[in-house]
Amino acid sequence: MDTVFAVVSVLALLIAWGARKRALSVEDRLSEARRAGMSAQTDVEELTKTVKTLQSLVGRMAGGHEVDALMVREGRLYKNTTTTAVQKAVEEGQAPYVIDVRTDKEWATGHIPGAVHIPVDSLEKHLHSVRRDGTPIHVICAGGGRSAAAAGFLAERGYPTVFNIEGGMNSWRGPVTKD
Repeated sequence: MDTVFAVVSVLALLIAWGARKRALSVEDRLSEARRAGMSAQTDVEELTKTVKTLQSLVGRMAGGHEVDALMVREGRLYKNTTTTAVQKAVEEGQAPYVIDVRTDKEWATGHIPGAVHIPVDSLEKHLHSVRRDGTPIHVICAGGGRSAAAAGFLAERGYPTVFNIEGGMNSWRGPVTKD
C-alpha cells in the first residue's frame, strides 16, 4: 500500500509540475501577445502622425510654399536656419520676425533687437498674438531645443514658413538688447 501511495504521489507531482509548466508557457505567450498589441498600437499612431505630416508637406507644396528634402526626410513642417543667416538679415536691415521662447529670466539677459518674447510654455495661450500674415517666423531659444519644439508647434497650427534658429542665443553673435 505504501508503494502504491508513493507511486500515486509521484505521478500527481509530475502531473502538477507539467500543468504548472504549461500554465507558465501560456502566461508567457499572453504577455508576449499583449506587448505585440501595444507595439502595434504605437506603430499605428506613429504611422498616422507621419502620414498627416506628409499630407501637410504636400499641401504646403501645392500652396506654393517651399519644402526641402530634409523636411520630408525628418518628417517636420519647419526649416532650420543658422544664427549667421539671421544675423546677416538683421545687419542688412531686413528685421526678421523673431519669436524668443526663452524664460523671462533668460530674456532679461539680452535678446535680438525687435524680437517678440513668448515663453515656450505659454505659446499656445498667446498663439493669437503671433503674426498670421505669411511673414516668415524665426524661433529662437538658448540652444535650439525649445525653439525646435515651438517651431513644430507653430507649423502644425498652419503657419506656413517657420524657421528654427539652430544653436539659439548661445550661438548668437549679433546685436543684443535688454529691455
